[in-house]
Amino acid sequence: MFSASLLALSTASAALAQNAPAQPAAKADDVQEVIVVGARRAEQSAINRKKKAATTQDSIVADDVGNFPDKNIGDAIARIAGVALDVSDSGEPGGFAIRGQSADLIRVEVDGMSMLATNSQDGRSVTGLADMSSDLIKSVDVVKGQTADMTPGGVGGTVRIEQRSGLDFAKPLYKFNLQYQQTSLDGGWSPRANIVATRKFLGGRLGLLFNLTYDQQVNVSDIARVSNSSAGYIPLGDYDNSPEKSFTQAFDPIAAAVTTKSGCAALSTVQGINSRLNCYAQWEDFFPSLPRFSREYRDDRTTSLQLRADYRVNDNLTVFFAYNPNIRDFKNTAYNLQIASPTGTTNTSGVLTSANVNNVKVNENHFVTQYDMIRGTAAGNVSSLVWDSQVRNLHRITEQHYVQAGADWKWNNWIAKGRIQYAASKADRQDDTIKIFAQLPSVTFKMVPESGLWTYEAPASVNIFSPSSYYPVAASNGLSATSAMEYTPFYDENSEWNYQLDVTRNFDNFGPIKTVKFGIQQRERHNQTWRYDGFQIKPGVTLYHARSLDVVRWCNPATAPASAPCVFGTTPIPTTTLTNVPYKNHTLTQAQYNSIIDSAVVRLPGATYFNGVADRGNLLESWMVPNFDTFYNLLSQYADLSGHNSDCLFRCLASDGKVYERPTYSTEEGTTSAYLMTDFETRLFGVEVLGNVGVRYQKVSVQAAPSIVFYDRDAVAITGTNTTTGLPTKGYQLADTFVSRRVGNVDRTSEDFLPSLNLAAWPIEDQLAVRFSIAKQRARPTMTNLTGTSASSCYKVDPTDREALEAFLAQNPGAFDDGDSTTDDGSSDDNFLANQFINRCTGRIGNPELKGYEAITQNLSVEWYPNKDSQFSVTAYSIDVKTGRPEEVTLSGYELEGNTYTVATYKDGEGGLKFSGLEIAGRTAFSFLPGLLRYTGGGFNYTSSEASGATSDYDYFSGKYMPPKSQSKTVYNINLWYDDGRLNARVAYQWRDDYYSQISAQSVNRIPTGYGIDGTTTTTAYFKTVHPVFKTGAQLLDARASYKLNPKLQFFIEGKNLLNDTITRYAPEDYIDLSDSDTPYVYDQVFNGRRIYVGIITTF
Repeated sequence: MFSASLLALSTASAALAQNAPAQPAAKADDVQEVIVVGARRAEQSAINRKKKAATTQDSIVADDVGNFPDKNIGDAIARIAGVALDVSDSGEPGGFAIRGQSADLIRVEVDGMSMLATNSQDGRSVTGLADMSSDLIKSVDVVKGQTADMTPGGVGGTVRIEQRSGLDFAKPLYKFNLQYQQTSLDGGWSPRANIVATRKFLGGRLGLLFNLTYDQQVNVSDIARVSNSSAGYIPLGDYDNSPEKSFTQAFDPIAAAVTTKSGCAALSTVQGINSRLNCYAQWEDFFPSLPRFSREYRDDRTTSLQLRADYRVNDNLTVFFAYNPNIRDFKNTAYNLQIASPTGTTNTSGVLTSANVNNVKVNENHFVTQYDMIRGTAAGNVSSLVWDSQVRNLHRITEQHYVQAGADWKWNNWIAKGRIQYAASKADRQDDTIKIFAQLPSVTFKMVPESGLWTYEAPASVNIFSPSSYYPVAASNGLSATSAMEYTPFYDENSEWNYQLDVTRNFDNFGPIKTVKFGIQQRERHNQTWRYDGFQIKPGVTLYHARSLDVVRWCNPATAPASAPCVFGTTPIPTTTLTNVPYKNHTLTQAQYNSIIDSAVVRLPGATYFNGVADRGNLLESWMVPNFDTFYNLLSQYADLSGHNSDCLFRCLASDGKVYERPTYSTEEGTTSAYLMTDFETRLFGVEVLGNVGVRYQKVSVQAAPSIVFYDRDAVAITGTNTTTGLPTKGYQLADTFVSRRVGNVDRTSEDFLPSLNLAAWPIEDQLAVRFSIAKQRARPTMTNLTGTSASSCYKVDPTDREALEAFLAQNPGAFDDGDSTTDDGSSDDNFLANQFINRCTGRIGNPELKGYEAITQNLSVEWYPNKDSQFSVTAYSIDVKTGRPEEVTLSGYELEGNTYTVATYKDGEGGLKFSGLEIAGRTAFSFLPGLLRYTGGGFNYTSSEASGATSDYDYFSGKYMPPKSQSKTVYNINLWYDDGRLNARVAYQWRDDYYSQISAQSVNRIPTGYGIDGTTTTTAYFKTVHPVFKTGAQLLDARASYKLNPKLQFFIEGKNLLNDTITRYAPEDYIDLSDSDTPYVYDQVFNGRRIYVGIITTF
């Protein structure tokens, strides 16, 4: 693309130049912003920022102080070409992708500081922007190119958020904004308030700014799931007896070659992979792996503050200090309903076994559309069939603190900017779960043909809406059936120091060189993670888990046996697993327990499930759920729930009765960088050409501290007696001896040179530009890729034991029985020697040597600015990946404590993938139209993208590599606005094409694991299937209108997701052999409802 781009640049210049006057030099540092008032001025300012930018970028500017176009920055930048909104698998909105690149390849910075993550555990990626109020924002630039003075990391783009300064305002301003919002899935209203106060002192030299926002958003998501995670539909038995295969084996060519089910009987079962089972599985029909329902209430309360002081010392020097905390109190109450997973398989005799379903209906595509489950102990029934209703209460308090001090100095042709910045974030998360059960004699599962989702039908004999149906039933020992109660804490901290100095020298008469800019930067990032895991910390001492997995039950003294009388209150659950010692039994009387159920079990809060979705069909409308606060408060009157707090996450009791600090997982990353760049202007074929060229050097030092438990692993010879022959036998068993638990210290250094070039030619003065940019980009891996987030156990084998064991197995093949009758124990011996009796670590250890994602990014654009209200551009871009995302890998020879181990870790991904696309964008004010139409304006953008080259994800059943994750082939936005000074209205629509999400097999998919994907060294006996998961895109319609009663008071109303859009995960027909294309086969569907805002804004 590079040579073609330069040719296009020079050709366009020569063809259009004629005798056009020279274009004045434009430098990024010279962009001056005014206080924008109204939609037209905001559009003008955004156009001017794009026009004067040093590289390819798009911008959004606030209509007025505290009046950013959207409540969420992610929603706002989604109006920009190449940006697409995303919704997480749990239904949480606010994520986004730029040019098909997800959050880990996008840099987000606030006034030059890295925006730190709080809603993920990786310590780097900002997947959503909900932590910062948009009321603080002056402008947002999405920079798609790169200059040498920019901090690298934005392969897809860099989102640069600029907040207001104390010297931005010509006169004092005091502004108050109050609004309320409601979602269609919940009837309540929640508030949002913003206060802005600013004025200047000391003759206009000191500017002070106070900006405070409190925002409560109650977001409700309905999620109907067909699948257990990403398992999808799985083969569980042949019910239609069709002569056709349901699928063809991808891992066993012997089984795949068989064309009739009866032919499977001739295949062998005595080999590493069981071809007979693989063969029979091909005729099994597809069942939904776990139909279930959820409604999630997200009570999201954010407090954002901006305090800033700017002081103009003299005409040459300005200094400032700013503090910006963002505190987020996030409560996610998830009401979940499930019953049981269907099971079944075909044995080596071709007979269906282990099935728990009845009355199965199958369509012509071999997909099940209906089945029953029946309670009972007979074959084909379910011994414990219950209506399983759960409430999961996730409480997360996150904090971001941004502090910076800076100085801007100008003297003659010199400009210097110095910054000292500190950013810190922490996330305190605590999960509580309560389950209740209603006993079922039977239940019917049905597919909803309109949507492909599934629903339940309970028998008429069970009133699932009566709390009494959830009373636990008694057992013969006087104890009731139990309810589960869980508590799990998490804690994360991230921080970054940034020291930066940028110096610019302007030249008036130095040939084409107009400026030379150089700078240095030092960034020091720290990540620390606390998890609940308990483990052995020294010989004979085990640290307990920091979680609680408790049981709630009632006991009847009249029926309890004398040997085990009722013990009411809270007692430890008997266990031989030392880490589980904190787990408790909470035993109540029957009357106490039933009274809690009567008070705490309520109908699903809010509107009808999936209310407003056109194709909901006969989907379940509601169900009974436990109210968490009521259940917890009533239970605490009878039980000791003091263990449900995070104290043990930091300091916890161990098996020796002493309290110890819980080990953490931490990473230190230091980046030293320096850059040199120059801005230049020259004339080429009579056309003014300007641009910049530079190079950035960075040196990254990583100090990782993984937590590792070391053991000596011995093979101990044992003797026994054969129960059939009575003869003595010999064998071996494993014995692991604790050696130590250590926090490792791994120090690695890497270096990069990142060159960049940006060119812009103006064939028509101030109207038509042709731009080209090329840069080398580097995005660092996540902090957990570098360190890991859980303790690993490493086992060291004595070489003498290894030799003795090899000799023993050579003489006694099959001595190690793996417990699976479908495998050959001879091959199990080999697997044992290869996988277990070697120096090996469990868990996944981070790799501090990862360099991260590397790509060459290029942009070629034509931009037309016919007037100050209008802009039209066409941009072609490419992202040529040289090193991909870190991939999971198992490596031998990994050195720890002077020994080498086989470990699961990460490696830098392969290159070769290339993204390319076309962006078309335009916006204008229709000032030339008559009447009221002259107050209107609008804009649009269209993005088409594609990828070439292989990704790491491969579907073995279709024989296709998957497209890149998060990349939609097509995204477009349309917006229209009206602003006559009193009435301001805006309508925005986004359409995003479907995109690939993941292909991730679960154990029920029986996809090969281990070293060989073909199954030759796998421990999986036989294989089934898994399908890739795609997500539907978006069709979002938002609207806003405000009216000024007078210059000091205005009212507004706003609507979000007015089309009731849903997000569905599904397997496309390209990857499933279907003859009936009218029936969708989905994994789950998320519906977030429609939101309405109303409010007032007052200005003094």
